[in-house]
Amino acid sequence: MQLRRPGFYRYNSAVSLQRPDRTPHCLCGSAPSPGLGGRPAPTAGWAVLAGLLLGLWSCSAPPPPGFPPPSHIPAPPPTTPPAPPHPPERLDTDYVLPWATKEKVFLVVDKGCRLLRMYHYGRLVRSYPIVSARRDGRKLYEGDKRTPLGLYMIIDKRRHPRWSYFMLLDYPSSSDVVRYRHHLKNGRIPRRNGGHPGPGGEIGIHGTSYSDLNKAGVNWTMGCISLFNPDIRELYRATPEGTLVYIRE
Repeated sequence: MQLRRPGFYRYNSAVSLQRPDRTPHCLCGSAPSPGLGGRPAPTAGWAVLAGLLLGLWSCSAPPPPGFPPPSHIPAPPPTTPPAPPHPPERLDTDYVLPWATKEKVFLVVDKGCRLLRMYHYGRLVRSYPIVSARRDGRKLYEGDKRTPLGLYMIIDKRRHPRWSYFMLLDYPSSSDVVRYRHHLKNGRIPRRNGGHPGPGGEIGIHGTSYSDLNKAGVNWTMGCISLFNPDIRELYRATPEGTLVYIRE
């Protein structure tokens, strides 16, 4: 009769004490050492200890061959954020002027773009290349070689011996006079011939006798707006007196 219990001696028919025929496996590679009382040491504690040591080794040891290190792991492809939706078309672009829809003809002079735009009831119908005064900025006084800025009105139209056609603006406006007096009081109007020049006048829209300068985009006037002669002829016929003209930088 045999009595088999793991980890204990067994008694066989030859009445001899023998170790179990199956030696418990040891993770550290050596045979189990006998414990107290001639019994082998329990293996559960060794297994736990070996597992902890194996876990520590796995955290600090280099990865096995064939496994790419973390620095060589390819990064995921960058995700491109979705494009923002297109904003709705504004109604106050250069093609539509909501605040000029009641005007049969409305002119906008854009000095920076060198364009004169003609609107019919607020919608763009024609654009003409232009040149303006020699110096930048807003006209302040007579002879400063600047073009006025603001809202004006065509108050007269006539043929011109030099400029082909001429459309006179109502410069200086009341706001121009107030600005002129303010600068005169603060000493910003230069003296000339023993006095101060006035705010100026005779500012208008006309043709050119320097078509080459107009073609090159050279600002050559003393304050007026100059178009090519075929363009001023067309604009002259389409623009009645009383038409509003907005001049901007």
